[in-house]
Amino acid sequence: MDIYINDILEKLSDGDFEPKRYMIKSLKTINRNIHAVIVDLDDEKTEMLVALSILQDKSKFKLIKESK
Repeated sequence: MDIYINDILEKLSDGDFEPKRYMIKSLKTINRNIHAVIVDLDDEKTEMLVALSILQDKSKFKLIKESK
């Protein structure tokens, strides 16, 4: 799965919780590994830094809307 800035991802839930949706705000390189800064669509003030490999794991995240 190719991931770009402004793509919207949905975190797949294991339980009875509603899935959360995140937008990729920016990409950063830390120790030669690419990480993404993601923002919760319900709370745009909270940012999380996640390894790109985690976002590409289809068992954890699903691509909802691609940026154009």
